Amino acid sequence: MTQSNNEVVIPISLIMVKCQWWLSALIEQINRVEKNINSLIYEEKVQRMADDHFLKISLKKLCEWLTEFDKYVEEFEDILKKLKSLYNIKLLRDVSEHEVDYYKQRGYKQKDFFNEDYNQSIIRPLIINNVYYIGGKININELKLILKELKSILKNNNYNFKYEAISVLDKLMKEPKV
Repeated sequence: MTQSNNEVVIPISLIMVKCQWWLSALIEQINRVEKNINSLIYEEKVQRMADDHFLKISLKKLCEWLTEFDKYVEEFEDILKKLKSLYNIKLLRDVSEHEVDYYKQRGYKQKDFFNEDYNQSIIRPLIINNVYYIGGKININELKLILKELKSILKNNNYNFKYEAISVLDKLMKEPKV
């Protein structure tokens, strides 16, 4: 990893691989929750809670890596907008990660902890008319449509580099290695 103007620049190849990994992880988690969506078996309900947590983590990680990729190429701006329009992904992950603090009324965004629409915390998944909602907020079918579009973009592997990115990359190529 190289530095440019005191900022560490992550190689595009690593960013691309991380995006693909987190996309795959997210798709795998979606498949797991959909497989047992209507199960009444206690162990599968408990597993659904864990899967919901991992969905939040995977989605947040994917957004982080796409944000890095978006610095260089044009194709991800629309995908990121669509993902961010679903709900505050970072909040869902943070609340899930710091669950005990939220139950103790010490959460960073305590007012957002409770889903007023469904009278439950945003820690829990929600199933309405056989549609799974991550943290009771993100419709998994809407997410799958965005992920399908993203998978297609990543598979094509044909990107339009932003002008600003080209100048940064050019500069990095000219800098002497220390």
